[in-house]
Amino acid sequence: MLDIIFGYQNLLDNIDTHIEASKFKKEYLIEQLGVSRATFYNKIKKKNFTIDEMVVLSTILFPEEAKAFEIKEALRESREDSMTGRTRTHKSVLSDVRIKLRS
Repeated sequence: MLDIIFGYQNLLDNIDTHIEASKFKKEYLIEQLGVSRATFYNKIKKKNFTIDEMVVLSTILFPEEAKAFEIKEALRESREDSMTGRTRTHKSVLSDVRIKLRS
C-alpha cells in the first residue's frame, strides 16, 4: 500500500515536469480541468491538484497507461460478469450488431 502512496506523491511532486514535457498546450489542460488559468498555475506551484484533477491530467499526459488501465478494468468486469452468469449467447450478440449496423 505504501508503494501506491509514494508513487502518487512522486507523480504529484513531478507533475510540473510531466506537464512541461507533454505535447499538450497548457490552455488545453486548463480547459480539460475546468479551472481558471490562475488556479491552474497555483495548483502546479503548490502541487495541490485534487484526485479527480490528477485522474484527468494522468489520462491526458499518459494515454498509453490510461488505455492499459481501461483494458485491465474491462477484463476484470468481463471475468466478474462471467462468474456471476451475466453472459449472452453468440447469436444474441450478432443479432444486436446487425441491428446497430442497419441504423
